[in-house]
Amino acid sequence: MSVFAGPNEPMLLRAIVRPPGATYAHALTSRVPAPPVDLDLARAQQVSYVAALRACGVEVIELPPDDRRPDAVFVQDPVLVVDGRAIVLRSAVGSRRGEAPALVAVLERYLPVARLRPPATLDGGDVLVADGELYVGLSSRSNREGCRQLGALCSRRVEGVTLPPGLLHLLSGCTYLGGRRLLVTEALAPVFPQFESVLVPEREAVAANVLVIGTHAIIPEGYPLVASLLGRCGLSVHAVPSSEFEKRDGGVTCRALLF
Repeated sequence: MSVFAGPNEPMLLRAIVRPPGATYAHALTSRVPAPPVDLDLARAQQVSYVAALRACGVEVIELPPDDRRPDAVFVQDPVLVVDGRAIVLRSAVGSRRGEAPALVAVLERYLPVARLRPPATLDGGDVLVADGELYVGLSSRSNREGCRQLGALCSRRVEGVTLPPGLLHLLSGCTYLGGRRLLVTEALAPVFPQFESVLVPEREAVAANVLVIGTHAIIPEGYPLVASLLGRCGLSVHAVPSSEFEKRDGGVTCRALLF
């Protein structure tokens, strides 16, 4: 996820976050077997993440944990905010479909709200916003009908893209850096020939998911090569501990819903 102010525009930005709940260890993961999660450490890492958001000038709205929904910490997926509208998405995973109402209760104070309808499925983690364009990863979580309905609700061109094997979401493998530059894994780079690729070394592929806010970049801790790449792109890097979220396929964009 990337957010930029236009020329001479102030960066006015809010983020909704929520800490992992008591059932977080049961969140979805592609890892087999599922690695054990240290819940106290996950909560401490979330505190560090929120501090990084504030250091980037973001106003943070903290919701209480949702102990009934293990994946509720990943607030990016249920709702997409684009073109001055909050769009309630529709997960392909039934257990995640109850996460949106608490987010909408906040967003509707600021924005009009629209909704995708069945048979559309779409996760926010599959949407790449790049200038005037939206790219939707066609994944196990997001289908062509979701892409079509999103296009009908947006004032931007929306294009579906097929993901290479091994990616949960499109944003698992790339981040828009502005200026037609894309931080991207080697496997995903051929899908986007229209961008200048800033290639992520294979051994740090997890860190292709970066939260870019103006001239700041929040990245997971422990990936020095990606930190160096972003620094050379002129971004101030904020590395945050994220081990307990990586165990549940979570990147740094997943835990903030920016608007």
